[in-house]
Amino acid sequence: MIGLVFDVDDTLYEQIVPFENAFRSLFDIDIDMEKFYLLSRYYSDVKFEASRNGEMTMDEYHIYRIQEAAKDLGVYLTDEQALSMQKEYKKNQQKLKMSDTTISILELAKKNNVKLGVITNGPSEHQWAKVDALGVEKWIPRENIIVSGDLGINKPDKRIFEVMQEKLQLGVGSLYYIGDSLENDIVGANNAGWESIWINRYNKEYPPGTEIYKEVQKNYELFEIIKEIIEK
Repeated sequence: MIGLVFDVDDTLYEQIVPFENAFRSLFDIDIDMEKFYLLSRYYSDVKFEASRNGEMTMDEYHIYRIQEAAKDLGVYLTDEQALSMQKEYKKNQQKLKMSDTTISILELAKKNNVKLGVITNGPSEHQWAKVDALGVEKWIPRENIIVSGDLGINKPDKRIFEVMQEKLQLGVGSLYYIGDSLENDIVGANNAGWESIWINRYNKEYPPGTEIYKEVQKNYELFEIIKEIIEK
């Protein structure tokens, strides 16, 4: 038996969609949306630990990542504008939807009795709201969903993967982690001895020698790999 464990953001859904909708609903500003989004994720990672340990309030954290990303592209947003965008972004995240292909992947896994789980970094309430909006529990039982904010352990710490391994009662050779973050998802899974599937939607480069079981850019490619794993 095998286990497939998924990240949430930019894995079970494409995070750029609610992000772009939030910006476009508030501002008539020409900006390279893909670069803006990727920069916001970069700055989000830079201060993630500071937001988690209380060095920054969540409002400060959200303002920082939006302002810094926009500034890098020559757009200057006030604190109020950045916070308004964050609020609109959060509102849009309550309307999240998985792609048809992602649903097909989960249906295929469930049909073949694959053990499924989720590990996601972030504040408890915020991440659970996304899990609920996506309807994840239709395929993955709640007890197999781990939010880092509930444990006080974040990816890439291998301990969070070990907690999931205990839940699924599977050996490391039977576990696959699917995620978009090289640093958090792929490195974390590798450190825990799992196989990793990197969803590299934006064709990011990675350091030579990085161990990746499989790399995909599109959901249909992920479907084919999952099908291949299940049929082994």
